[in-house]
Amino acid sequence: MTLKRVGFGPHRCVWRLIWKLRTLPKIKVFCWCLCHDILLTYENISKFRRDLNCLCPRCGTEMETLIHALKDCPKAKAVLTHGGLDNALMEGCYQSCVDWIEDATRLLDNVALLDFVTVLWNIWNSRNNKVFRNTEDEPKVIWHRAATLNRDFRIFNFVENLLVPKLVGEKGTMRALCLGGTGVMDNQAGAEWAELLALTKGLELAREKRWLKLELESDCVNLVNRLKRTRVDYSTYGFRIRQLLNSFDSCFNFNFIWAPRYCNKAADQLCTWAFKNNCYKAFDMDYPIEIHDVILKDAIN
Repeated sequence: MTLKRVGFGPHRCVWRLIWKLRTLPKIKVFCWCLCHDILLTYENISKFRRDLNCLCPRCGTEMETLIHALKDCPKAKAVLTHGGLDNALMEGCYQSCVDWIEDATRLLDNVALLDFVTVLWNIWNSRNNKVFRNTEDEPKVIWHRAATLNRDFRIFNFVENLLVPKLVGEKGTMRALCLGGTGVMDNQAGAEWAELLALTKGLELAREKRWLKLELESDCVNLVNRLKRTRVDYSTYGFRIRQLLNSFDSCFNFNFIWAPRYCNKAADQLCTWAFKNNCYKAFDMDYPIEIHDVILKDAIN
């Protein structure tokens, strides 16, 4: 086994930084493929398909190498310029992407490097949309989608710590919202038990954050009624509710409110938007910018 194969090649620092990036696994894999130059650009495909036109599908002026697709193409350069990338990385002449990434690791800190890699990933996705769907977003949209993805990932995974610790019991009203969070449980239960489980997780988060006064809304009428009359409910469901509430100290004050489904303006707007645009695909963190705007507006207002 050669030294290069065991990680002692000329770019060993790059490989270590890639796998230490605090981002989605698919972006790490993309960066690994990027540095190995194994992404399917037209130039790479032409190595086994001799009759393929190697010109860039977006600008049509130069051969589509990987460094051209992500850096030198006018479409890619417009995205990087909008993001304010360091001029040394923009104007430098590179033969391969791994040299480009290595220079980026020397010039950028960890957060900026993560943003840079995520922007490259979104540029590559935009290139694929042009090739396979003949659609391409504006540079501003591509850059903002990358920035939003990184911010939401850091919020969801609690990567960013608060500079000033939150005071316990401070007065005022705060609306809490988790962006991009998903969870899956393999458990057979009814809808009411699922609502109770979601409530349990919410209360556990409130205890962890020391939110002493909390107002919780639910569209499950039965759950809200049972929460307001816990002393007279002797069913298994009622026992579990009492057990949950008794696990909290008396300093916690919870108010449970029934809210009809139409009160959730964000959900209503998302359903209307999906119906209007005939959307039926599933997505995780790669959501359209319209969805981010709806959720962010709901969180602020």
